[in-house]
This record gives sequence, structure tokens and C-alpha cells, in this order.
Amino acid sequence: MSPPRFDLEILRDRMSEGAFANGLYLAQDGSVALIAVEDEIVTAHVQGGALYVVELRSPAEGTCTCPAFEKFGACKHQVGVAAAVNGLDAAGLQKAQARLARLRDGLALETQDALIERLVELARSRPDVLARLEGHRDD
Repeated sequence: MSPPRFDLEILRDRMSEGAFANGLYLAQDGSVALIAVEDEIVTAHVQGGALYVVELRSPAEGTCTCPAFEKFGACKHQVGVAAAVNGLDAAGLQKAQARLARLRDGLALETQDALIERLVELARSRPDVLARLEGHRDD
């Protein structure tokens, strides 16, 4: 499976040169963690002023949880993810594509009680996780 390819020029046109350059830097400095690279969509965590979740579809459509995306509809975090995916070699692509599968395989080995404890620990330290587990949306 080949990853989506992103058109960085589309993203460049949606923001200032400074924001675009900062996005490229995020890809280079290791701030982008690719969580899922699938045929149609890429999901990543990007460490900026906080940890943001970015989802991108080719050629350059998607979302980000940062305030800049909320305000402008595009952000440096999207650029970082697009550049990181476009720069993947075969080994990097394989690693990114297998990340969630490895997680699922590891979790499948856990007992139900161990999984419950993991979730409770996450809920203790993460209000958004607690809300989701309680059936509320963290908007």
C-alpha cells in the first residue's frame, strides 16, 4: 500500500510563509508522530505549543485540533504531517502503517482486568479520555 501524497503548494497557499516554514521544521525536528498511515487518510500527533491531532487526506484536506486551524482552516501542523509523509522511505512507511496493528496485537495479549486498569489510569490523568469513556464528547 502506498501512502497518500500531499500537495504542499496547496497548503503553502493557505498560510503565511512563516507558518509554512515552521510546519516544514516540525517534520524535520521530530515533532510529528505518525499514528496511522492508510490509503485514504493519515492521522498524526504533532507536538507544538501543545499536542495536536492532525488528520489529512490527499491532496491537502483535513483537520487539526490547534487554535490556528480553528481560526484559519489550515495550520503549520498540517504542513508538518504532509511533509513527514511525503518524506517517508519504504521502511518508514512500513513502520507507520504497522503501528496500530502492533498496538492491537499487544493489547490482545492483555487480560480484561489489565485493559480496564490501563483505561482507568488514562482517565485519571486525561479529562478527555474520562469524558469519552463516560460517553461524553470532549468539545
